Parts: sequence; structure tokens; C-alpha cells
Amino acid sequence: MTVRYLFFGLCLLMGWFALAQVDSLSTKFREDQFYLSFALQLQQEKIDGFKQNGFSNNFQVGFVRDIPINTHGTLALGLGLGYEYNRLISNLSIETEGNNTFFTLRDNQKNVQTFSSLVFPLSFRFRTATQVRTDFWRVYGGLKYKLNFGAKFNPFYGSSFQNYYIRENNAAAFLSMGFNTWNIFLEYDLNPIYKPNTQLSSGNYPKLQSLKVGLIFYIL
Repeated sequence: MTVRYLFFGLCLLMGWFALAQVDSLSTKFREDQFYLSFALQLQQEKIDGFKQNGFSNNFQVGFVRDIPINTHGTLALGLGLGYEYNRLISNLSIETEGNNTFFTLRDNQKNVQTFSSLVFPLSFRFRTATQVRTDFWRVYGGLKYKLNFGAKFNPFYGSSFQNYYIRENNAAAFLSMGFNTWNIFLEYDLNPIYKPNTQLSSGNYPKLQSLKVGLIFYIL
């Protein structure tokens, strides 16, 4: 809840600041964009016996409204809305009978967890663009607030079922940089994936976070 209020408070503050600058800009260059990204997910865990024994991935798509904050448009804020799909593969399993706790599998057994998110990105943007220059360097970084939904757990031994242990909301820090079409994309979860009341068979909390590494494409 605190992360949610902080994020939207920053959105309102930066939005007000940016709008207050618009009338003073002699050049209203904007880089409103659709974005598309593909990333590998590296699960950052503190769980005994945990293995990421498969290709975990992430897909994102969305739109960003560009708000210049200097005359030449090389500095800007970005407020956006997007969709994200996550697929996590590991040897982490759920005991559905009894206490509904997590435990790790042996050997090469693996399970798949999937969930989607409604994403609200807020970014600070630096680029070498001008009104007539369409190929340029960019560095964009900021925060994302996410509302998670549609969580499923697909065990190796049977059909999938609804996963009630994924957080309903989360936050992440992100950074993208590159030239023209090709941009490197990094994103790190600021909170663990699972709800605070979730536990392992050992009684510990499964602190599992994700580092995403991939490519992002911006489409004007």
C-alpha cells in the first residue's frame, strides 16, 4: 500500500511540474511512443535447494506519453500504461493438501508459474533527439507500479490451477539505453513475487525476486 501511494504521489508531482513547464518551451518536441520488450528473467532467490531449471521470460507492450521539461526536448518525463506477461520456470512447488506451503523438487523436475500485470511506468528520459533527427541515443529510467492478475501454477505432474500466492501489486525499477531501434532493457523487482503470508515447508518466507534482462523497441 505504501509503494502504491508513493508511486502515484510521484506521478502527480512530476506531472504537475512538467505541465507547468510546457508554456515556457519554444520547441515542443515530443516522443510519444508505443513500446515492446522481450526479456529473460533471472530469479533472485533466497531459498535452499532452489533451481531455475528452465527459460523464464517476460513480455511487455504499452504506450508512453512524453512530457518535455527543457526547451530542446532532450529531457522529458514519461507517463505510460502497459501490459506485461511473466513465465517463471523452477523447481519450486506448492503442497496443495494441508498447509498450502512451498517446497523444492528434486532432480530435474520443474514447474511453471505464469501471471499478467497492468503496468504504470513513470520514467525520466534523456535523448539526443531533435525535431529533424530520428536516429539518436537514449537513456530512460524510472519506476513501474504493477497490478497483477491471472496467476496460474502448472505443475510437472498435472494440469494447471489458479495460483493465489502471487502478490496483487508490485513495484520495479527499470533502465533502458541504446541507439535508434535497438535498446538494452533492465528491470528489477523491488518486492518479492509472493504474498507476505506465504511460507516454505521450512517455515521461512520464500523471498523470490526477478531481474529482467532483454531488449526493448520504441515505436513512434
